[in-house]
Amino acid sequence: MPTSKRTSKRKKTTKNANRSKIQLADGLVDSSHLELIQGMVQGWEVVSDAISLTEPDTNQLIYVNPAWSKLYGYSAEECLGKCITILSTKDISRKIQSELVAQSRQSGWQGRLLNVNRAGAVFPVDLSTAPIKDQAGTIVGLLGAARSVRNTHYSDERIQELVQTSQEALSRELKKLLETVFMEEASVKAAPRPKQNKKQSNGNNADLIPGIGRLTQRELEIFTLIGRGLSTREIATNLKVSAYTVQTHRNHIKDKLNLPDSSAITYWAFQWEHHKA
Repeated sequence: MPTSKRTSKRKKTTKNANRSKIQLADGLVDSSHLELIQGMVQGWEVVSDAISLTEPDTNQLIYVNPAWSKLYGYSAEECLGKCITILSTKDISRKIQSELVAQSRQSGWQGRLLNVNRAGAVFPVDLSTAPIKDQAGTIVGLLGAARSVRNTHYSDERIQELVQTSQEALSRELKKLLETVFMEEASVKAAPRPKQNKKQSNGNNADLIPGIGRLTQRELEIFTLIGRGLSTREIATNLKVSAYTVQTHRNHIKDKLNLPDSSAITYWAFQWEHHKA
């Protein structure tokens, strides 16, 4: 019997020793809920998701597990007692924060949002929240489980490198568009007249430019606007399409009319519009 008591006492001491390793924020846990919370967090210590528990009224951090500290870079000493908004990006509105907390108190919230870690790096996480209640139905805390959408965080240098690469690619495309605009704005030199098949000659406008009948309705529309002196960008704005789309149609027009270059397109488009008018 004495041996049994000593064994029981030893187990109890070990259990309390394990719980003493769990760090909770001072003053945020009601004494009546302490036993309940300590029991729950035991299992959260070993999970891979970033787990946090916040005070339901002030949203201050009561507990974070090791995975949470690893994901966000804060130690328990640094973050416990602070509001969970330390993870919020600057552009998130108070309205969204309030709605998230309100839904978390009711039945929970689930979705994706941007978080910022201790180093200031912003990254997306999949977040699930839920209210933790005691047997009487009183909310003792708000549980949050976060998982980074990507496994590793890009450094600021890597992000800047990606931005620079994108800018260079966009600059190349912009240069192509500007070259086209400059070509159109340059003085239009007289281009060789397309070869005309005498059998096709019937005295109408189609005789002016052989192959005009091969153009689609949209190509003919763009050809006409070119003849009126509109640039590629102006045509794109007029037709509510991209400059790239207009340039593609110009290339088709050049091929169908057997024209040598962009200057020839401009010249014969002017001739077409002038005679058509």
